[in-house]
Amino acid sequence: MAYRVERLPLTAVRGSGSRASTLARLSRRRTKLPSRVFAAFVALARKLERQRVAPLNDDTWLEWVRQAGGGRRHVESMRAVQRRDSLAIVVPLLKGAAAPRMDEVLRLLTGLQLAKLLRKRQVENVAVLAWPVLSATDEAEAGGSAIVQRSGDLEDINFTGGDPQTYLERLRTTLPGTGFSAWLIDQLARAASEDADRFKARLLLRLFEDDGLALLAPHAALGGEQETFEKRLERLGGQIPLLGVIRDGMTGPSAKAPPLSYPSISATMVEGKVEQWLTKFGISAEEVLAREAKPEALALRHLPRDLSAVFSRFKEGVLGAMLRAELSLNELGFAPVADVKRGLDNFDMGCDRLRQRAVAEAQREEEINRRQLAKLFHYMLPVGQPQQHVVSLLHYLDFYGPEFLPGLRASLEADDLRHQVLYLAPNKGDAEV
Repeated sequence: MAYRVERLPLTAVRGSGSRASTLARLSRRRTKLPSRVFAAFVALARKLERQRVAPLNDDTWLEWVRQAGGGRRHVESMRAVQRRDSLAIVVPLLKGAAAPRMDEVLRLLTGLQLAKLLRKRQVENVAVLAWPVLSATDEAEAGGSAIVQRSGDLEDINFTGGDPQTYLERLRTTLPGTGFSAWLIDQLARAASEDADRFKARLLLRLFEDDGLALLAPHAALGGEQETFEKRLERLGGQIPLLGVIRDGMTGPSAKAPPLSYPSISATMVEGKVEQWLTKFGISAEEVLAREAKPEALALRHLPRDLSAVFSRFKEGVLGAMLRAELSLNELGFAPVADVKRGLDNFDMGCDRLRQRAVAEAQREEEINRRQLAKLFHYMLPVGQPQQHVVSLLHYLDFYGPEFLPGLRASLEADDLRHQVLYLAPNKGDAEV
């Protein structure tokens, strides 16, 4: 599948207040992370390598990796982190939720790409640890995990634990049904587990197949049930050589002790039909994401403002011309009164019928525009939130199959601060909404 990437000067951010303001403009001139960001990571890596700290001996971490379907290379990667032979980049995931959401996937892709960039800067031993630690009760993580039906409706497909077979049966009836649905169900069946965190870990290992990806146990660095992520992250930094953490939105290097924060990619998927609507209404994806486009005005933009006035002027002009023609005929001594009257009556009735039909067509077109705009905004900003915080990875795997993740990974640049919009359909109209 051909991917086309359009980069916009936007990035998804999360404020401490309402999630209504989720997008912030960035300067068009600043497109890449400055070199000092990578210099800070390299300096921290050298500092961690010089530290004299006893290795961590916690076999429960290794056992959890095995239970999550990790192979020997994943266990060895975790063991190297515990021995402090390898530095760690932590990617926080939602705990107690088996269906990976797109923001989690984008964080993982960012972490893997950051590790690759650091290896090019002589920080060779780097592992990416996926850590199910974020709570679904947190406002910033309460977006759900859904698929978009062909009708445009959202369908929650999350699995929080229990009988995986019941979940798979429900998923079979929920998925829109594409050529990749059977493959996706098979992948999920192979990764199935009664524990949601283990289910997600198994699925991610199957899908990513990356030696640099390891799994961190949900109970790691746990001091108390109500402990915040930041507190656990601080404790984790005292147990393993923690180099960085991938966070959503635009975040620079931390001014405090390790780890350093690294901004995750932000992406909005725009498929063929949605792209056609953007073209039809003459708006950009940026305007929709920034909430600058107003559906009420767009629905009427290309329609006549007052059809009744248009027809009144047209009717007045034609009737005036016909009356002038009658006067000219009268001057010639010719007075076809009956013919002129019949012509005027026919035109008057025909004009009224045409006006009524035009008004009905305008109303129909306005209704179509409103429905299309509602679907457009619903798809790009589902339930008023950035798409990546709502739509599940399973939605795109169901439509695009096993090549989706490699293609997505090849299209994104982990050090690009601009919001990125991906047009996934190779040709207009090839993809369903």
